[in-house]
Parts: sequence; structure tokens; C-alpha cells
Amino acid sequence: MATTLELIGGQGGSSFEFHGLNNGATLKKIGVAVGGSQVKAVRAELTDGKVATFGSANTFNEFEFDLGERITKLSLWGNGAGTRLGAIKFTTSKNRQFFEKMTSWGLKTEYTIDVGSGICLGLQGRSGSDIDCMGFLFINTIKSSVLTDMKYPTLSLFKPQVTPEYVKSVSHHNDTSLVQEESITYSKTLTKTSSWSVSNKIESTLNVSVKAGIPDLVEVSTGFSLTVGVEQSTSLQKTETITESDTINVKIPPGKTMDVEITVGRANIDLDYEAKVKVTCMNGSQLVFPSNGIYTGVTYTSARFGEGLFLFQHDNAPVHTPRSMQKWFVEKNLTGLHRALISTPTETK
Repeated sequence: MATTLELIGGQGGSSFEFHGLNNGATLKKIGVAVGGSQVKAVRAELTDGKVATFGSANTFNEFEFDLGERITKLSLWGNGAGTRLGAIKFTTSKNRQFFEKMTSWGLKTEYTIDVGSGICLGLQGRSGSDIDCMGFLFINTIKSSVLTDMKYPTLSLFKPQVTPEYVKSVSHHNDTSLVQEESITYSKTLTKTSSWSVSNKIESTLNVSVKAGIPDLVEVSTGFSLTVGVEQSTSLQKTETITESDTINVKIPPGKTMDVEITVGRANIDLDYEAKVKVTCMNGSQLVFPSNGIYTGVTYTSARFGEGLFLFQHDNAPVHTPRSMQKWFVEKNLTGLHRALISTPTETK
């Protein structure tokens, strides 16, 4: 079993279940009201915002868990008559304690509860006007937890806004009568980021890793769109530093000046995602529940030559060449699309 549960108390009342077994929500807050010979009522809130009350009472003593806080010890008592829950006591990973017990009858048998991983998904038991019996639903001791089966439903609809960032700008003038070849070396450090938000704050308690393809830019005829890379294992927050560098060669015709600007394109990506969280316990059992959230990332295009090149005659008088008469000269293509405009001027303005 992927979960552990032990009910303490009697058999009266109606059964109840209040937990995040289906969506990964965990116990966020618990309030307990006690009477002379029983726990009168329990009010609970999960991290998905759901709230429920079992039993009947107006005033509760409450305990709210911090993000990532787990239950490390739990004891429950019956009321000694075998009919009701009598007391609740637990200690957390932050060494905080909560203890509520019936006010008139003394405590008898203490039941020490197996808390497994300490991650409490919620409560289960029986109740009427009182809490007849109750237990805490825990995930068993965990071996791994992975966010997987990743889908980005709006991927094809997302239109990335690509902003150019300067890498290098150089100018070369050929004042000879021969074609000159010049080398241009560039280097720029870029930081790519990826982040998956997880609903219900489960990442704070489960230490979730990610197995997914990462959205990235792809150039199409109309500009840029998104594609998903090869599936890889990573963390919920990923930062990758890369260096875009190369040496490229351009050929400059006689009597021409060539201005070359090298840029990369930067894009912010925000996408909804749908996935599953797969929790594997040390006993081999698995717990699987759906998850969704927002993927945010920063990515870059490969380095490229800009199109703003100017050509000059021997006397440095600017020459304007219609685009229909221009041609691309591709000298090298290693880290990206390197392009230089070279034209023989046939028309001036």
C-alpha cells in the first residue's frame, strides 16, 4: 500500500473521508474541539483550499502546518469506553507540538501511529454529533516522486516574442582591389531557465523531480514557434548557463565596407501544463495523481548575423542596392545561422 491509516475510537456515526489522495493536496490546518468524554469535532483544511468539519462544535483549537512541515510522531487515544475518539497528539519536523484531549475522563491506552513519510493527505473516520473514530492518512515512506507524463496543451497557440540582444558589432573595410577574408570571433554567456509551478504546494513536502521535454524556440517561415525537446530528468527549478561562441569568416569584395552585427534572440515562455505526480514508496507501491500548473522559461535563439549591412564604393560613398538584387552569402554554419550580405552595386541613389 502507498498509504497508511489507523482508525482509533468506536463504530458509531457515519463514515467520512477528507483527503488529497486524488489530487495530491495535503493537510494544511486542523482544528479540534473537545468535550468531557470525547473529541467533539474536527475541522480540517487542505492545501487545495477545501475545508470540512466533522462532529459538532463552535470553538476549535487550531494548528496550521508550514510549507514542507511533516508529522514525525502521532498518538491517538480512544475515550476508554470504546465509543469515541478521546485525544490527538502530534509532533512535527519543526519540533512543534499539538495536543488536545477530553477534559473529564482520563486517558488510558495510547496508540502510537505509523506516520510513514510524515506527509499527511488528510483525515478519515466516522462521526455524528461527536468524532466516533478517526485516523490520519499518510503517504508511506517515499523512495522517489516524479512529475511526469508532461503535456503543454497551449503549446501550438503560443506566439513567442523574440527580442534581439547584442552580441558583437564590427566593421571591416576593404580598400584593396582583391577580395579580402576577415575572421570575426564572438562569445556571449547566456542563462536559460525553466520552472514548473506545482499546484497544492506538493513540491514543498514531496521534493518532486521532473521528467519532461522542455519547450524551446524553433524558426519557421513566419518567425518563431515552440517545440518540445527530448525528455530529460531535472529539478522543478532549472538554470543552465551556456556560452554562444564561434569564429566566422566573411569575404569582403574590393572597395567595400561591411558592417556586421551579431545578435541572439531572447524569449520568455509561459505555458499551462498538465502532468502526473508518481510517488514510489520504499515498499514498491505507487501513488499517482494528476497535477497541473504553469511552466515559465527563458530561452534563446542561436547567434546570427543581422541584416543591417552597408556597402561602400572606393570613395566611401554609400551604395544602396535593392533587396531584389541582394544575395545571401553563407560562409559558415556551426552554432547557428551566420549570414552576411554581399552585393555588387548596380544602382545608386
